[in-house]
Formats: sequence, structure tokens, C-alpha cells
Amino acid sequence: MIRKIIRSNEFLVLIIIIFLSVVVGSINPNFFTIASLFDLIRASNVYIILAFALLPVVILGGVDISFVAISAVASYSTHMFLIGRGYEGGLFLYFVMGCTIGVLAGMLNGFIITTFKLEIFDVSLATQTMWYGFTLFFVGATSNFDMPEGLVGYYSAFIARVTDEVTGVTGLHISIIYVIVIGILLWLFLRYTMIGRGIYAIGGNREVAERTGFNIKKITIIVFMIMGFLSGFAGIVQSALSRNFNPTLFIGQNLDVLASVIIGGAAIKGGRGTVIGTILGVILTQIIRRALVLTQIPAEWQNFVIGLILIIFTSVPAIREKRQEKFGRTTDLVEVAIEE
Repeated sequence: MIRKIIRSNEFLVLIIIIFLSVVVGSINPNFFTIASLFDLIRASNVYIILAFALLPVVILGGVDISFVAISAVASYSTHMFLIGRGYEGGLFLYFVMGCTIGVLAGMLNGFIITTFKLEIFDVSLATQTMWYGFTLFFVGATSNFDMPEGLVGYYSAFIARVTDEVTGVTGLHISIIYVIVIGILLWLFLRYTMIGRGIYAIGGNREVAERTGFNIKKITIIVFMIMGFLSGFAGIVQSALSRNFNPTLFIGQNLDVLASVIIGGAAIKGGRGTVIGTILGVILTQIIRRALVLTQIPAEWQNFVIGLILIIFTSVPAIREKRQEKFGRTTDLVEVAIEE
């Protein structure tokens, strides 16, 4: 058991996080403050939820880039509709409407993919452009900073507060609860339900999964409904935290989220990925970005470093699989020779 944990991708990511934290903390001691930790968690929360949205799609064996556009259309459309009718309540109605829009948008992706048997990436490329265009043309083209009374102060809704000489008053934001609850539910879903097992089976070998009896069309549509739901949820949380609703929310950040999911151990070809690994992947990418700032390294290096780490984390599992296949073939030859 311990040997299996040590050999896991998640353990490797954790070791890198610890090592990087020690290096950055030795250069800039402010990295080790409670305030810095709370800011790191707050910056990671929304991206972890987005990564949760993408994780089942990647396990299924596809790459979707439209989830950021679904976040934008769900959050911005909800806000403009409610604010235009004088709504002064809290987040609950935002979540209901935003997640509903997200589910419908995700279901559209799943329907197109399964009906016309198209590649996930191709469809998501089209729907990403479509949803951003729809939002800008039909809903609005400018950020809206009008906040209902129920959302005022949400950005500072802390579970615990600390005062720091550098950052001032900060705290552990309530959005960490969303991450914990969603993470537990997603873990239970992927591990203990037939649909969750079907997602891994389809990603591992689609033909075998189909012969086994898994309903590929049903599972695919459910995966995209989950993706849409969590994308809409993340869009609402991010907009409330930043105190503005933006029609181009998260534009250009879909590949950063995908990188975090892959770094966390998900296989780009499908069949592999975990909730814990996804969380660690997001935290690692956030630490890298903060580390470069705290160590006064130019921001232009951020994407280079993340890309380099992504190459490592996609290459190592591939090399490991090839070695296992080679070892398996060698073992088979030995067994045949013994039998003869």
C-alpha cells in the first residue's frame, strides 16, 4: 500500500509542491505566512472547481475547451437577467439559474458529440466560440459592476481572518467549503457509481466498455452535464469574488486548467485521473505563479515553467507504461518458454 502511494503521480506532485514551497520560502519568508496560505487557497478555489468540471471529460478520453465559455454565458446571463429585474438577494438564485444554464449548455455538447459521433475537442472548439459570441452579441459586451445587496461583501466572507503587515486583513474564504463538498461528491461519484466506473472504462477502452454493456451515449451526456453544472457554478463564484460579471470570463484560461488536470495525473488519452491529483495539480500551478512573483522572476516565464512541468508529467507516465508493456511481453515470453 505504502509502495503504491509512493509510486503514484499524486505523491510526486506533493513532493514537488513541498520542495518548491521550501525553496520559495527560503528566498521570501512572506510565502510561509498564514495570510499567504489563505490567499493561495482563495486563488485556487475557483480553478479547482473548473478542474473538477474538466476532470470527468478527460477521464472519458476527450479534451474540452468550451467550459470557460459556459462559465461566462452562465454567470453573465444570470446576472444581467436578475439585476435587470431589481433582484437584491443572495447567491442561491444565482447558483440555481447559472448551473441550470451550464447544464443545458453542457448537454448540448454531449448531444452533438453522441448524435453525430464527433470528436470532443472539435465540438468544444465550436461551442466555445459560439457561447462567447452569443454572450457578447445578445446579452452584453461590457463588464457589469452592479452588485445585488445580497452579494455585497461576499468577497470578504471569511471563515477565519488574519492581519498581515504586507497584505493587510485577509482570511480563509468560505468558497473552500464548496471545493470540499464538490470534491467529496465527485470522488464518491467516480469511485462508487456504475456511471463513474463507466467513465473510466470508456476512457480506458471504448470498444471493451461498449461490449461490457456500458451505455456510452448516456454516460457521455451525463459527463457533459456535470461539466456544465460545475462550470456555471465556478463562473458565479469567480464573478462574486471579483465583484464584476464579465462576458469574457476565463477567456484564454482553459489550457491552464487543462494543464493542472494533466499535471494532477489525468491521462490525456483517458482512463486515468483522480480528485486528489486534480487538486494538487491546481495548487502546484498556483504556487508556480506565486513563486515567480515572490522571487521577482519576470511573469513571462510562468507559462514556460508550467509548460516544462507539463511535458515532464505527460512523459513520465508514458515511459512508465511502455516499460510495463515491455516487462509484460518479456514475462509472457518466459512463460511460453517454460511451458514448451
